[in-house]
Amino acid sequence: MYEVTVGNLLWQLGLGMLQTLKLLPLCIGLTLAFGVLIGSLQTLRLPLLNSIITVYVFVMRGVPPLLVLMILFFAANIADAFLTAIIGLSFYHTAYISEIVRGGIEAIPKGQFEAAHCLGLSTFQTLRKVVLPQIWYQTLPAIAGQYILLVKDTSLVSVVGMQDIMRIGKQLMQVAADPLIVYFFIGVFYYVICTSLQQVSAQVERGIREKYWGGVR
Repeated sequence: MYEVTVGNLLWQLGLGMLQTLKLLPLCIGLTLAFGVLIGSLQTLRLPLLNSIITVYVFVMRGVPPLLVLMILFFAANIADAFLTAIIGLSFYHTAYISEIVRGGIEAIPKGQFEAAHCLGLSTFQTLRKVVLPQIWYQTLPAIAGQYILLVKDTSLVSVVGMQDIMRIGKQLMQVAADPLIVYFFIGVFYYVICTSLQQVSAQVERGIREKYWGGVR
């Protein structure tokens, strides 16, 4: 083994960090969009659709995300590692987000739906103007927690060949005199991202509270 300077180590890890940071916003956007859609559809009580969604959620909650990534990469023959990572992680975590959204919607008192119907609001208008503003405040901690898990799950994408911070870290460990320093910097990266998500979640929660309840909740 030869000595790898801290500067070179940070540069190489920075390249992997950029790949991870490119992946995260796409996965968060996709899981939020499809999670809200699927969670809302579940409340419509359409038997066939609900059965399909239930099976999907049941399967995703019963298997590890690594298995989903491997199936996509090998069985589905998706050769692009970045695309595999986006599809795999989004497909997996959408199931959890949809359940959080469904639970939030079903926690809304039925009288609010009836009142919205009496006012002539359509189902879409009821969801957009009455339901969603309320469930964001209720479900935000759970959604933030799920996205922290998503951040940690990005460490798995190296198995499908993506040059993320974890894969580059493993390569550096083979030549670094002290692999522990590599683990340290990787840990700092994940800690900063997860802590930042918690801070953003807290700020958004305060914003929702001030907008809809005047800061009192």
